[in-house]
Amino acid sequence: MAASMEWQHERRLVFEISPGWRGWFCERCCWSRPLPESEAQRTEQAKQVESDFKAHDCESFARAQWKK
Repeated sequence: MAASMEWQHERRLVFEISPGWRGWFCERCCWSRPLPESEAQRTEQAKQVESDFKAHDCESFARAQWKK
């Protein structure tokens, strides 16, 4: 029998700064992009992260992660 996915959160792009990690993630499926070290890379990533977020598929990402 196939397991069904139950989402705990809405699909939302969140920026987090914690002692162990900094970056953007999808609150729903945990798709993520860590914050780069260099300022130039941060500027480029900030331009791209929202479109990458909009393009990702929560269900496909979650299934790929759960199989690991």
